[in-house]
Amino acid sequence: LLAFRKKEKEDRQLELRKWIVRARRERAEKQHFCLEKATDLKENDVEWLTATETRGLIESGDLDPSDHVVRLAKRCRQYGRDERRANAITEEFYDEAFEAAEKIKVNGKKGGVLAGVPISVKDCIGLKGAYSTGGLACRLQRRDTEDSLIIQVLKSAGALPLCRGNVPQIMMIPESVNHIYGRSRNPWNLRRTPGGSSGGDGALVAMRCVPLAICSDVAGSIRIPAAFCGVTGFKPTSTRVSNKGNMRPRKNNKAGTSVPIPAAVGPVALTVDDCALFMKAVCVPEMYDTDLNIPRLPFDTTAYQSTKRLKIGYFFTDGWFEPCGTAKRGLQETIDALTKAGNECVPFEPPTDGWFSYGLLVSINGAEGNFRSYKEALEDETIIPEYNTLVTASDMPNWLRWIARKVIDKRRGHLLSCTRSGGVSVWDLWQEMAALLQMRSDWSDAFRNAGIDAVLHPALPLPAMPHGLSGNLTSAFSYMFLANMLLWPAGVVPVTLVQEEEQVYPKGELPDNQRDYLADLAAVVMHGSAGLPMSVAVMTPAFQDEKCLSVMKEVERVIGFSARPTAYKE
Repeated sequence: LLAFRKKEKEDRQLELRKWIVRARRERAEKQHFCLEKATDLKENDVEWLTATETRGLIESGDLDPSDHVVRLAKRCRQYGRDERRANAITEEFYDEAFEAAEKIKVNGKKGGVLAGVPISVKDCIGLKGAYSTGGLACRLQRRDTEDSLIIQVLKSAGALPLCRGNVPQIMMIPESVNHIYGRSRNPWNLRRTPGGSSGGDGALVAMRCVPLAICSDVAGSIRIPAAFCGVTGFKPTSTRVSNKGNMRPRKNNKAGTSVPIPAAVGPVALTVDDCALFMKAVCVPEMYDTDLNIPRLPFDTTAYQSTKRLKIGYFFTDGWFEPCGTAKRGLQETIDALTKAGNECVPFEPPTDGWFSYGLLVSINGAEGNFRSYKEALEDETIIPEYNTLVTASDMPNWLRWIARKVIDKRRGHLLSCTRSGGVSVWDLWQEMAALLQMRSDWSDAFRNAGIDAVLHPALPLPAMPHGLSGNLTSAFSYMFLANMLLWPAGVVPVTLVQEEEQVYPKGELPDNQRDYLADLAAVVMHGSAGLPMSVAVMTPAFQDEKCLSVMKEVERVIGFSARPTAYKE
């Protein structure tokens, strides 16, 4: 029986490798006739255009949408597809976008909110004619036969899908690498990751290959790449934008953990206005008349454009993973700039710390035990090395966990205590659900009692990581998980760059319970990190998306971050 199963697995892996070869051959052989067309706009002019500016110029007649598609398509091919550079693109739809742009010309000013705006679409979001793989070779069996609802709505608004952004295998690590399309690289430093799971799209926006990317976020997957790549990212309230028709990177498309912590569809963009433009385009009857689980809430432009004085609560650390010096400086500079502009910034005491919130997330996601649903999703494909630490920890026998917790550091010991080999009981899972509900209630009460408009905090404690390190440093993303667990809207805005003297992570200055192996890895991340972007994060309670974006806009205005990556051109 074991020999039969071994042979069966070997045959399946051979089949998957053939599918990978076929998909890469199809991509290489696909012709893009629009790339042969000449354009008259200079390279530097292309880089300056945001989604909002693109739409305005097309509406005024000062920009030909077809020509602009050609310009960005050439840029995508030069920088986005090149496997020696960013390697951010999985599939290209340049001619399809060109044909759609030609139709936009007929409508002119009557076009939709995003008429003529080229976009990239994350690999997992249903797009007719594309593979939705989630980084899994088994999903190369067939292409999507129809658009997901969000793409239908965006196309109705005039958006032009230009390409697909790369993702990690199984989409559960903040690093975009898989066996199909390889490893994506950060435009600021090609030796570092653009993040994940929307890493390819984050890189594409940072390189100005597209002004807007359509992504998803279940544990920071929009905001991590945006922060690593120095652009803006926004996760709407978790149930405000439809996820209907998008793939789930689990076997048979069944992902039970999406019930307590659902994935949210949202934008990665060059500006906050572009994020608001996305929300205006999708919060329309076409979406909530088709997906009846989505509330009928049109985007409130007046609320977004409000100029009233803000009261913003802030915190510097979650007590679990201390931010590096750049992250703290960036937050302080943002607080100072907001205050100088007439807003009020006050300390906010989080009702739960990272030890609790991150531990709870690990308990919920790992409740089944042994990485089961993730392994099943692979359908015998070899798992990438970035998951090795997570798989080893999940498979550790329960008797050995007790011993390991006695000899390793407190943080890793804490995480080992959050899961069990073989999974937890239904009763234990219900207790975790109850703890999640209580956490949401506690945060809601704390926010209301503080009388604030938003919460401001470090987006991440570290800048973009060297390739291959993210699987060992998932603990560093605890700040990102908060909004997903609370179901709150949240966004990130770039505010600064790592300075030469900040390329350190002094272990001796950390709290005693953080002077450990994870701190050593953090020091590795900081070494050679000068010039990398870092961001702040904004959160507001559920369905206050417009307020969240308004605060992000104010941060963007008072900071005026304007740095751009150049490493991808080298």
